Amino acid sequence: MPKTTFKITYDEAKMLMNEAVKSANHHNVPGAIAIVDEGGHLLLLESLDNTMSSASKIAIGKAATAAAFKRPTMDIEKVVLEGRTPMLVLDSVTVESYVPLKGGYPIWYEGKLVGAIAVAGTMDAEMDEVVVLEALKNKTW
Repeated sequence: MPKTTFKITYDEAKMLMNEAVKSANHHNVPGAIAIVDEGGHLLLLESLDNTMSSASKIAIGKAATAAAFKRPTMDIEKVVLEGRTPMLVLDSVTVESYVPLKGGYPIWYEGKLVGAIAVAGTMDAEMDEVVVLEALKNKTW
């Protein structure tokens, strides 16, 4: 079904969440999955069985970071790892909780940012990426 708005709807977020849960289950990993709107506000959060307790807040932060910076969080993580450590103090100067770790991606529709999705707590940063990318690849709008 084609999108009719430049905002992510609840139904679209739920479909994307289902794809992420399906991916995590396929790979037999725990995890917390967060979907935010274009402003970084939480729309949906799921924490799968056996997920570490801190994963939910990390996933929300990753998703908000992907939305705020309009890029995958792995790009922000790379900047920090390359020595731009002042990026780590953004939390102290903003109201947002930015999390510059792999596993968060913006959601685009016709070139417009409509939200972001992130996964945390799979116990492997690369698997966080896999689950998010598989969900985005399988979205139907």
